[in-house]
Amino acid sequence: MRVSLEWLREYTDFDQSAQDLADEMTLTSLESVTFLKESSFFKDITIGRIQSAEDHPNADKLRVCRVETDSENVAQIICGAPNVREGQMAPVIHPGTTLPDGNKIEKVKLRGVESNGMLPSERELGLSGSHAGILVLREDSEVGDNFWEYLQEYWQGLDIEITPNRPDCLSHIGIAREISAMNSTELSLPEIDISESDTQIEDACKVVIHDAEKCPRYAARVVKDVDIKPSPLWLQERLKAVGLRPINNVVDASNYVLMETGHPLHTFDYDTLADHTIEVRTAKDGEEFTTLDGKIRELTDEILLICDAEEPVAIAGIMGGENSEVTNDTVNVLIESAYFDPTTVRRGSKYLGLSTEASKRFERGADPNGVIYALNRLTQMIQELAGGGVPQGIVDEYPNLIETNLVELRVSRTSKIIGTEISSREIQKILTSLGFDITDSKNDVITVEVPTFRPDIEREIDLIEEVLRIYGMDNVPSPSSFEVTTQKPVPRDRTVQNSLKQIWQGFGFNETFSYSLVNESHCYPEVTGKTPVRIRNPLSEEMAYMRTTLIPALVDGIQKNKNRKEINVRLFEFGRVFDKNENSETGADEYEHFAALACGDVVPVTWSAEQKKIDFYHFKGYIEAMLEVLGLSGLSYKRLNTVLFKPGFVLMHQESTIGYGGQISLTLQDEFDLEHPAFGVELNISALQPLADTTVHYHKPSPYPSVERDLSFVVDEDVEAATLTRVIDDAGGDLLSNVHLYDLYEGEQIPEAKKSLTYTLEFVSAERTLTEEEVDSFVENILDRTRQEVGAKLRDE
Repeated sequence: MRVSLEWLREYTDFDQSAQDLADEMTLTSLESVTFLKESSFFKDITIGRIQSAEDHPNADKLRVCRVETDSENVAQIICGAPNVREGQMAPVIHPGTTLPDGNKIEKVKLRGVESNGMLPSERELGLSGSHAGILVLREDSEVGDNFWEYLQEYWQGLDIEITPNRPDCLSHIGIAREISAMNSTELSLPEIDISESDTQIEDACKVVIHDAEKCPRYAARVVKDVDIKPSPLWLQERLKAVGLRPINNVVDASNYVLMETGHPLHTFDYDTLADHTIEVRTAKDGEEFTTLDGKIRELTDEILLICDAEEPVAIAGIMGGENSEVTNDTVNVLIESAYFDPTTVRRGSKYLGLSTEASKRFERGADPNGVIYALNRLTQMIQELAGGGVPQGIVDEYPNLIETNLVELRVSRTSKIIGTEISSREIQKILTSLGFDITDSKNDVITVEVPTFRPDIEREIDLIEEVLRIYGMDNVPSPSSFEVTTQKPVPRDRTVQNSLKQIWQGFGFNETFSYSLVNESHCYPEVTGKTPVRIRNPLSEEMAYMRTTLIPALVDGIQKNKNRKEINVRLFEFGRVFDKNENSETGADEYEHFAALACGDVVPVTWSAEQKKIDFYHFKGYIEAMLEVLGLSGLSYKRLNTVLFKPGFVLMHQESTIGYGGQISLTLQDEFDLEHPAFGVELNISALQPLADTTVHYHKPSPYPSVERDLSFVVDEDVEAATLTRVIDDAGGDLLSNVHLYDLYEGEQIPEAKKSLTYTLEFVSAERTLTEEEVDSFVENILDRTRQEVGAKLRDE
């Protein structure tokens, strides 16, 4: 769910920046990210005023606009948007600016008339998919101001992952309540002030509930003689900021109160309702109904309908009907505010394949006792925005009152579970700030009345979790000591997995999890050597085969991050891959694999570090470091280009394949639309496990100085550095402590088909200081061996 920061400030004060607030919300179990990311693109845009908008002399649908861009400059901009008007405030994209889609704005002539910039739509700004017209800004915005600052004030918000058990947070008031509890500030709800007429609601409409189990409560009000028109700009902008499209003042008010209170409401054209009556009943099997989107839907007897005296007018809790919608011709409005059974709405939504903002909230459990506040709030807004008279009173059918629950909370139990002493006063303060009522507090027990907007709170442990969320894990002190009881040793294969996880997390990689079912095209049997296994009843062809490799899922993970403007991505995954085996009981053999993939910058760009992209050798460095920590020796690389990796390699132990990796091939990079090269590796843990030695070995450092020698070898260009390094290491003996390759050169002064490899060799003894003569003898042995085995010569020979 997306919430607007400017909107939230209507209900509670907070000083945190958008990013700080997102971080703090995440720590209270509401995972959040900022909606708008700071970019040079937004900062290059300024705010302008359209001084005039005249018809283009050579084009029917274009307008020639003169736009005041600052106190001294006026730009001529050609615009084809239908909503452009004189006097509007709008963002101005200047020549030389590159749009998010890659197009660059230049000075151009359109049908013979010069244009110096662009008046953009929301889509061109990357704010939404709307391309209906230019983005019109608030009238009080200032010419020449930076557009990013405007966005920060009116459009910045949070995208929050709301778990199914927290329907109370599907609203701005719900999120504001969380923030006020975090910050220990007041929560202020809008006051209701409705001007009622002399007529009575009983004379205006009637409500009958035929199934109180599926509809425990239904309330209604009527507003007469409304003036349907576009909503004011501030209201349109707030709706756009949370991803909703403005329609008209009445419908927009309904959507506004939905996003404000979290309670779904619906507005009917009062004059289309037969006998001005609302009847709530279940549908008949096979009954058809046309919803607001113009689709004819066949219903079942498990779906709840809102009807007038003659026919259905809405599917309860899901979507209204085409026959009763509010249009520009509507004069009188009936407002619905109800509470529908969550299971009924969920079944209806799933059967119809129709998920809406209303159904999402009713499915999770709306607040049955928030019905009247939401109804009055919408009535007030419609009266303020569209005028009209409101009959006195409310029709409120509520046959079976839904009571609040009482839960007893022990202070001692709370402190024990959390791990630190928390006073009864502090506990009560936290719970009160979250909307709970304290009905009694005696000795160690606090009696808490749970509001009906918190259906997730049923037990004492639920309340303890609430206290801990707001108290903060960071405020719980770490114990000075603890006890660990090991009941059984960790299996060797898990030890290897744990080591791999620690190693790659240390490299800055994040663990991910993906589906084991894939499209056949992502099996790559020619690379993996495994025959794909098709499942019997796949949900779709995209999930018809058991995977034979983890790499495509990680590439897909990089693409998903790229789509969210995250380009520096490091991922790893443990998972099973499958190979067809008809003799197996399950029809397939399973193998435990590990894979890692990275793309983007080596480190974040800072004032002290230049931008450097991850390349083949940097990623190979990760692999070498991993092999060293796992105690793996005797492994070799074999060059092999495949449809997955090009350039690529196979990691070998003698004649066995341990894994493969390299740079993701251009074929795969293009398929997933990756902007930057990616590099990866996939390892067979079953093959790796018997070779690994995760035992930590300690060596006392030598107290004697080391001796270094630099040697430049000239070898044939097809001789691998790893081969030469192995020969040097073997020939150097026990006193050769380190072999470091630091230069590769091909070019002038090097014969054709040759290359130069320069090494630093370090010799050291734990028992004495080495003499020059001893080191010279070691070097001579190295030169003889390299000459014999790989045909190497010193560069200066």
